[in-house]
Amino acid sequence: MKPIRTWILIANGSSAHMAEHTGPGRGLSMLAHKWSAEPEAEHTDRPGRSFKRVGPMRHSFEPHGAGNEQHEAFARLLADKLSGLHNGDRFDRLIVCAPPALLGTLRKHMPDALTDVVSAEIAKDLTNIPAIKLPAHFTEVLAI
Repeated sequence: MKPIRTWILIANGSSAHMAEHTGPGRGLSMLAHKWSAEPEAEHTDRPGRSFKRVGPMRHSFEPHGAGNEQHEAFARLLADKLSGLHNGDRFDRLIVCAPPALLGTLRKHMPDALTDVVSAEIAKDLTNIPAIKLPAHFTEVLAI
């Protein structure tokens, strides 16, 4: 009998990586698939600066709206990559682990064929958790 391959997307708003689970007692294996959000070209230089209304102090301007656009673009990238991997028969089930805002944006961009194989969603940012400690975060959704 062929083992069920469960892939786990571990993402935040700017980076993502994958883990694989192939059955009870086998733990998690980290995969080479890693993605990061590319900074937009128009925002790579230093922000503009201006004087305060009173006094010689200066402050920098913050770019407006760039975060949402970059967040959307990264979610689209992840949905496209995952869809391609699923179409290539690389995994049978998918668990998505990301902060709540990214989960919602990902859902919006995932095609139906991909959402059909999502077996669980975990609304947490686990991107900075060491690989050896990751299994403890998935015990409720996987028999690790």
